[in-house]
Amino acid sequence: MHNSMVTNMSGGTFSMLTYPPPRFEQQKSEVLQRYRILKSETVHDASHIARTASLALGAPIVIAALNERYRAWYRAAHGVSENDFDNLQAFCAHANLADEAFAVTDTRLEPYFTRDPAVMGPSNVIFFAGAPLSDPDGKRFGTLCLIDSQPRTLSPDEIRLMKSMAHIVSQDICVYSAGRYAVQDLIDAEEDRCALYDLAVTDPLTKVLNRRAFFRYAEREVQRAHRHDHPVSVLMFDIDNFKKVNDVHGHAAGDEVIVRLARLVTENIREADLLGRLGGEEFGLILPETNMDAALILANRLRDAARDLRFTSTEGAFSVTISLGVSQPEGSDADIHPSLERADKALYRAKRLGRNRVELMPAGNTESACIIPLPLPHRRSDAA
Repeated sequence: MHNSMVTNMSGGTFSMLTYPPPRFEQQKSEVLQRYRILKSETVHDASHIARTASLALGAPIVIAALNERYRAWYRAAHGVSENDFDNLQAFCAHANLADEAFAVTDTRLEPYFTRDPAVMGPSNVIFFAGAPLSDPDGKRFGTLCLIDSQPRTLSPDEIRLMKSMAHIVSQDICVYSAGRYAVQDLIDAEEDRCALYDLAVTDPLTKVLNRRAFFRYAEREVQRAHRHDHPVSVLMFDIDNFKKVNDVHGHAAGDEVIVRLARLVTENIREADLLGRLGGEEFGLILPETNMDAALILANRLRDAARDLRFTSTEGAFSVTISLGVSQPEGSDADIHPSLERADKALYRAKRLGRNRVELMPAGNTESACIIPLPLPHRRSDAA
């Protein structure tokens, strides 16, 4: 992947568009890795806070009894078995009726609790105390509950300590809740960015680079090749007699030919190669780190593969061929345009010489092209 960093006026940096286009799932994975403790699918375990409350207040069981929305991703509990967790959560729901901190010395003496299964059953809830959990706006989302199987009372200092511990849990929940929303916002923004990126650089029909993006990235590859004195080859190709395909078989069939040809080429080139639709049935291909011999071999491989494609329409079965022109940027070329022009001239020479062929246009001679005999003998190449 080719990346480019630009310094903004404040001294920071931001990434310019890159190729290949970013894949949203990869970006999402990176965001979730950076904020993995906030990942919505993972329950955040804050049981250390409950354990601290237990040590400070001498209650064997401490549980953050939360509204269902929060319970799905946040857990703070100490001294509670998995088998008893849901039962105690249900019992602690009684605490949500209290607007202030409270303490019930002996639930067996309170008519409201005396027949509750958690009091009468194996949970044996005797002492019960709690303090509300709420956000900065006062919105209640649960209660920090203290439970014991023995009657007891809380001193005023212990009540204040319980309220302080509830405040810590409330802050923890608010921070992680805000973080989860922030991560989702990042993911949504990344998804939008990837969608806008695709709209900006890809051809809507074939999903390869559009004309503007192709020229932009081609320019970058030529500059890089000149800078490092590495080879780069340029191909131009289009579909022979494409107008006849549209006239006889219809534009829907013509679109299918273009799409399948783009897919075929994509499957036969490397990730670093740049394929763009330049207009209609005409395509350009930039091959970094590829000398002329390798480019010619690849061109003929694509020509053979395109000829083997088969299509059907209401008018019957048909096939197509492509013609290709090959060139290379030279040291004297200031940009990509001279080599693309030479490749284009080679392409049209291939058309004049009968189509379904590859032609090479050498630098310094835009009036003639070298005829490439077919089939081309196999040679070692650095092209995929």
